[in-house]
Amino acid sequence: MSSFVALDFETANGQPESICSVGMVKVVDHHITENFYTLVNPKDYFSKFNIKIHGIHPSDVENSPTFDKVFPYMMDFIGDLPVVAHNAKFDMNVLFKSLVKLNIDVPNITYFCSCILARKTVDNHRYGLDPMMKYYNIDFKGHHHALNDAKACAIITFRLLKYYPDLNTVLSIYGKTLSDKKYV
Repeated sequence: MSSFVALDFETANGQPESICSVGMVKVVDHHITENFYTLVNPKDYFSKFNIKIHGIHPSDVENSPTFDKVFPYMMDFIGDLPVVAHNAKFDMNVLFKSLVKLNIDVPNITYFCSCILARKTVDNHRYGLDPMMKYYNIDFKGHHHALNDAKACAIITFRLLKYYPDLNTVLSIYGKTLSDKKYV
């Protein structure tokens, strides 16, 4: 059984600690079984550039929880499953730096990157979410909405895993641990 959680963050500005939304989907035995989405109040400014990308405005998150309140729910959702993100370097940096800023212990989350996996597995001209969804001929709307991007990541990962004996093989080659990050 290959179970994992696909994760995506959107940020309010160029600072990784400015999470304004989180999207996750859980894949168990080749099926998306659950999803998790919330807006997050970053208690920070929103850049025009980031608003243009994801469409989230400061007024949208006024009454949303802060990340310290969201994180325990994320961990309940993830459990002991590995996490995948498309461009995991960005998403794991966002998570790591947000936890450090909030003085929250960084958990031992195993993760891998579906973008790197795609680069190593299939021949495509580009490897972002949109080009990979087109590669697999999957209709993809709503890019840069955290839940939609997490779903797209899950679908891409599911397709890519077919090239490998199992998820453990992929993790042995491409897996990393969040707590091993040395960003600070």
